[in-house]
This record gives sequence, C-alpha cells and structure tokens, in this order.
Amino acid sequence: MPKKPSKPHDEFFKATFGRLDIALEYLQQMLPKDIQHNLNLGALERINGSFVSPQLKEYFSDVVYQCPIVGLKKQAFLTFILEHKSDVVPHPHFQLLRYMLDTWEDQLKNKKALTPIIPIVLYQGKEKWIKRDLYAYFDKKLPASFRPFCPNFDYFLTDVQTLSDEQILELNKGLLINTLLMMKHIWEPEFVLKNPDLIFVHIEDDQYSDFQISILAYFFRNADIAEEKVQTFIKALPIAINKNAMSTYDMIVEKGVAKGIELGREEGQKEMLLQLTREMLLKGFDYNIIIDILHVESEFIDTVREALLLEQEGLSSEDASND
Repeated sequence: MPKKPSKPHDEFFKATFGRLDIALEYLQQMLPKDIQHNLNLGALERINGSFVSPQLKEYFSDVVYQCPIVGLKKQAFLTFILEHKSDVVPHPHFQLLRYMLDTWEDQLKNKKALTPIIPIVLYQGKEKWIKRDLYAYFDKKLPASFRPFCPNFDYFLTDVQTLSDEQILELNKGLLINTLLMMKHIWEPEFVLKNPDLIFVHIEDDQYSDFQISILAYFFRNADIAEEKVQTFIKALPIAINKNAMSTYDMIVEKGVAKGIELGREEGQKEMLLQLTREMLLKGFDYNIIIDILHVESEFIDTVREALLLEQEGLSSEDASND
C-alpha cells in the first residue's frame, strides 16, 4: 500500500485528542498509577500550545494539556505528541527537548514558575518503534565518567500497533476506544470495512454526531476504496451512524472535496473550497469537522462565515424593507 499523506493523521489526532474527554480518558487509562496519584486529573484543561516555534511546527501536533500537581500550587504540563509517519523518528528526545526548552524559555520570559513536562508520544505507524534512552544515542565506548555530562530524560510511549483489539476494547467505554481502533487499522481499510461494529462500537447516540463525522472523514480520506464497497460498508453501519456516513462520503467524494483539497490552493480553484465551506457552515458543522474534511485553515472559515453573516443580514434587511 502506498504511503498516505501525513497531514490527515495529524488532523485526526487534533480532532480527537484535542477533546478533553478523550485526553482525560487516555491519561486515566494509560498513565502509570504513581504518576496519576500525584496529578489532579479532575482539573485537567487544554492550553494554547503556542510554545512551538515555527521551525518545529512540522514535528509537533501542538496539543497541550495542564493539570495541578497534588499538594503544589505549580502546574504540570502534560504534552501529547503524535508521530504519524510510517517511518520511525530515530532521535525523538531531541525533538521533544526542543519543545520543552521553548516552553521553559516562555515561562521565564513571562516570569512564571518553571513546571515539569511529561512528554507523551502516541505512535501509530506500521514500523516497530524501538524506545531507547537518550544516553544510548552517544557512543557506547564513552567512559562512564562522561555520563553525568550527557542530558537524559524519559518520555511516555503508546504504540497503537502493539495494542491488541481486545486490549483496546477493555478500556472504559468512551471515544478513546474508537479513536485507537481507527488509528491502529487505518493502514488496513479492508479490516475496517469488514468490522464496522468493532470500529464504531458505543457511538450510535446522536450526541456523538460530530465525532462520527470526524472518524468517518478520516477513514474515507485515507482509504482508496471502490464505491460499491463503501456503499456496502455504509449499509452495515447502525442507522444513527449510517446517515452521517452517507453525507460525509458524499461530501468528500461525490462533491469532489478530495480533488478540491488538492487543487483548491491553486488560482481559480478557491471558489470550490469557498462554496463547500459555506455549505458546511449552513448545515451547522463544527470548525474542527470542516478543517478535518476540507483541509482549510480556521482563518479561512472565519472569512467565509463573516461573508455568510453579511449575506444573511442583507437578506433580512431586504425582507424588512419589503414589509
């Protein structure tokens, strides 16, 4: 199977782990108990991950949470970083360290107390991720007396591919199950097609409508599937999910969104994205869903929304004058 573009994986991560409920469930289910014991996860909140410098944007998903340390007034930053490439990063510590230094420098600049950072790497690639100590990057023949002068710190790793479906399903009922299952099986679309009940378990309720669209859009955008297979797959879904699946597939394929994403940035193609964004806003789609499907920036959506509001105000004024 050819490698897929990396951006959609990053966007799906932001749309899912950017949700407080999924991030909280992940921490409660995955973090070691001794770490959880010292954190007030009930006060977990997402913060602006603006610490990432422009040079590092390509490396980080920029999803950052913080919560209080039990018994202390200071905050502990819990940093989530998804490596979504099929190639393993050979020296992840260096990327993480750059991020951590940017964070601490920002705290010092703003006269804030330095806080500990727990880097968490959530990896979904097909290659095996071999976790090493930072010190292992250096020559093994270095004298032991040099070791104190070499930096060292740890990061917490979740390699989705090493989790069995049974292990994922044993997690507490919640959207984390669906997120991890889709991240794990996105590389094998035939499995998803044959196991809709597994991938979409527990999310039939209308309250999960936005999440349904997000996970469906992620799948349809990354899977090269014949239309007849997609139609069979959609029919096998629960009725509550079926309607969202059809509209999402229609939005991506039949209306040419996939082509619009590729060509929309070229001169003369912007109108396509403008019209699609307008239609989705009129239907009440959330910003994250529009970004996930159309691959546009939030500022672009703001512009379309402002134009739409002006248009609606103009129509209201016209109706009033006619009265």
